[in-house]
Amino acid sequence: MLQDERAQFRATLPENPADLWKGFPGRIAAVLSGGGARGAYEAGVLLAFQDARLPTHILTSTSIGAINAASYASHAHGFVGNARPLINGWLRLKPSTVGIDWSRYIFVLAGLIAASAGFGNFTAELLRGFGIEVRQDHPLLSWLILGVAGLAVLYFYAELPYLFYVLARIARRFRWRPDPPKVLSSLAANLMVMACILWFLLSTQVSFHAQPVMVLTARTDFWIGAAVAGIAILALVFRNRISQLSQKILKSPLDSGLFQNYERARFLKARINVRRLRRSRIRVIMTAADLYTGQEKFFVNRPVEEIERDPGADAAFIRSHFETAGDLIKAVIASSAFPIAYEPVPIDKGLWSDGGLVSKTPITPAIRLGADVLFLITVDPAQEVLPKIKSFFDVGMRAFDVLMARNVIAELRLLETVNQICEDQATKMGIRPEQMRLEIAGRNYRYLKAITVRPDAPLQATLLDFDGKIVRPAIEQGYRDGVKAVQEFRRYIAEMPGFTAQYVLRLESAELARTGG
Repeated sequence: MLQDERAQFRATLPENPADLWKGFPGRIAAVLSGGGARGAYEAGVLLAFQDARLPTHILTSTSIGAINAASYASHAHGFVGNARPLINGWLRLKPSTVGIDWSRYIFVLAGLIAASAGFGNFTAELLRGFGIEVRQDHPLLSWLILGVAGLAVLYFYAELPYLFYVLARIARRFRWRPDPPKVLSSLAANLMVMACILWFLLSTQVSFHAQPVMVLTARTDFWIGAAVAGIAILALVFRNRISQLSQKILKSPLDSGLFQNYERARFLKARINVRRLRRSRIRVIMTAADLYTGQEKFFVNRPVEEIERDPGADAAFIRSHFETAGDLIKAVIASSAFPIAYEPVPIDKGLWSDGGLVSKTPITPAIRLGADVLFLITVDPAQEVLPKIKSFFDVGMRAFDVLMARNVIAELRLLETVNQICEDQATKMGIRPEQMRLEIAGRNYRYLKAITVRPDAPLQATLLDFDGKIVRPAIEQGYRDGVKAVQEFRRYIAEMPGFTAQYVLRLESAELARTGG
């Protein structure tokens, strides 16, 4: 399907598509957003740019966009990137190739079971050495029931305390109506666990030197119940200390992310030509956030001193916010290490994580680099469908999406405000908005043509669906939307007359505030 669409699009282009853009004197920037596996959509858009031989002078990126940008520029010829290696990488993708392996937590659980079994049998053998022996009337059934109780605790641990919470509220005579379905669920879970424990206790015999010293029968139920109640009371009294100890025990086998970065690093090193990326004429900017300070940093593939001299570049901003990446692969990994899922990356004295924390769609660095046209490529659909949230992981990923969306709104607001002022003033003066330049508090702003590229409907892939079969439709949709963006840019160039005169409008801060800035 993709090959057919590429052939159809190429048929609409001149024999040498690069001739279409020779008359445009400005600098073109593509802004690549974050979005996890949905970033395959961006790869399709970039493939359309490649087929149109559209020059890309600037690639600002964050998160998965940093991976796409680095690959596209590292295989570029001049200012025209090459998306074919990127597309091939997406189509060959599997969760394990980017380090997503949930089985590691099965091993963690298996380690906990092995530790419990080891210490349990050690204790049993130690007691047997002192002449104390624990026997089961029906050992096979008893151990099976204990296993069922363990699974019940594992899967219903969230429901178990609710019943006791309701009983405590009733005992204190609070006027409050509990949630009936939740009460029934908690009651069923507690009955299952207590029934399993009671069976296990009633089928247990303890002998001393082969003489029974305690046989658990109905007569001893009272004392067993009293002992259990005493243990429960002690657990409540020392709840905070037990919680702190549990935190230390459970936290120790967990890293700063669910998944490690070494598999991703190996995958990216095989697909990003670092030497060519370092020499590429395309400015590649990768956004990352320092978890210690909350500051943003823009890692770039070229020397900062060289970028400062680019046409229209804001040298002061570049010196304060840009840093030449010493290790480009590490910079890519840091920019795309979204929290909870992946470990943050230590670089120099900082601990760097996903750039979406500070800028999901890094528009500002593209403007400061002197872009005249922005292709804003985002994976968020025009009409968003609310996701299903079932686990703490879903909560974390959704919260991250919400945060990134707010960052996009903040960056778009300045661009839209400046463009609106330029359009209003240009209309009054009978000129093109591209001829307007704003001067606000000593800083210069220009009208920038912004072309938004986004899917109309939600993409099938979610944040962590790194699978070639799942992301293929996103690539195809990205290509179709990329073609539309190229055609829109062609129309824009055709309608834009040549002009040389420039007009400067100086605005005071109060005037900008009245216009919505």
